[in-house]
Amino acid sequence: MDNGIDGHSNMDVVWLKKDIRLHDHAPLSLISSSSSRPCLILYLYEPDQLSEYTVHGSHVAFVNEGLVDLDKRLSGCSSTTTTADVYQHLFQCITVCHAGAVFTLSQLHKANPIKNIYCHMESAHLKSFARDKAVRKWCISNEVTIKEFNQTGVTRCLSSRDDFSTNFKRFLDEQIPPTPTAAQLHDMRQRLINADGINLHGTRCTTPLKPTDIKEIQYPSDRNNRQHGGESLALEMLRTFLSHRGANYSTGISSPNSSWTSCSRLSPYLTWGHISLRLVIVTTKSKQEELRALKKTSNNTPSPWLRSLASFSSRMHWRSHFIQKLESQPSLEIEDQCLAYSHLRRQPNDFNQEYYDAWCTGNTGYPFVDACMRCLHDCGWINFRMRAMLVSFATYNLWLDWKRIAGHLARLFLDYEPGIHYPQLQMQAGTTG
Repeated sequence: MDNGIDGHSNMDVVWLKKDIRLHDHAPLSLISSSSSRPCLILYLYEPDQLSEYTVHGSHVAFVNEGLVDLDKRLSGCSSTTTTADVYQHLFQCITVCHAGAVFTLSQLHKANPIKNIYCHMESAHLKSFARDKAVRKWCISNEVTIKEFNQTGVTRCLSSRDDFSTNFKRFLDEQIPPTPTAAQLHDMRQRLINADGINLHGTRCTTPLKPTDIKEIQYPSDRNNRQHGGESLALEMLRTFLSHRGANYSTGISSPNSSWTSCSRLSPYLTWGHISLRLVIVTTKSKQEELRALKKTSNNTPSPWLRSLASFSSRMHWRSHFIQKLESQPSLEIEDQCLAYSHLRRQPNDFNQEYYDAWCTGNTGYPFVDACMRCLHDCGWINFRMRAMLVSFATYNLWLDWKRIAGHLARLFLDYEPGIHYPQLQMQAGTTG
């Protein structure tokens, strides 16, 4: 890192959460191109968030890979990183702490008064919602401006669900924030606050924390054959999908075999913010326009590309639609959408621990069910139809409460997204009405 700034000038803070990338990142674009103030880029291993029962070590390991990739991009270094190198990486541009958000912001504010906090809006589980409320309250008390940028097209305090599509289209039509140039990143590095002189009470991390070293994580192990994180890999995954893998998307999406390559495999990168939804949709739209133009001038036999990309694009829209459902009705995490079904699977003796354990470990004796479950244990991913099958088998054949299986599946899914997870669990369990 270039020499950072010391002193007591008002500074801007970019608070990274589920947005570990450089492309389509409004806060980073803003501080690199439109501000001359000292700045600090912050990421937190938050104890209250990491203690959530849905957190798995594979999630944190994936995020760590993204943090290293982004830190290298910000510092102007090669972003090529092997898995073995991740925990040897010394953070150059990102200040990383193992502490709560309000505590860390308070310590930073004492050392260098914060003028603005820039971050992306999150629509996640109830603990993250409580954290965000606490941060907004702290900002008001300390006269700090916080600006949350939209990154999913979800609207906070949506007055009517009928307005979602209009708002989502408006979000997609907005210009993508420019990716900082090398010169802008160099200038930004000159303005970075040197956190060495700030008393963070031993919470600062100079290298990524291994999940096994974070005491708050209840399930710290990793998965042997999961995807690896980072914006570099995300962009490459998008490139290969739009160049050749995606041609058979519409015909291969449902098969547990063909979906491994015909699906985009972007879901964990979208979940943890290593690529933006808008960039994916806009890039896909550009590919569709290219294919339509080619179709007009070509006499070749029609290809499956346009149908596949139309199907893929619609699913990207559905993704935000389901996240909007949880944003508008956060109680879906803890109660049935249709309260008339609240008694189902919750009567005395309904829950069978033996059935639950067999289902969790892939030992039900049903080969297809067990194969899908064991695949998740090893890889952290399986296609949507197989996920739906696992839930329907658990909730109907084994009569297990969706609340009981929610945490286990969240930990298995490398791409666990609360806004998709809870509405889909309830749909497959038949409690949506």
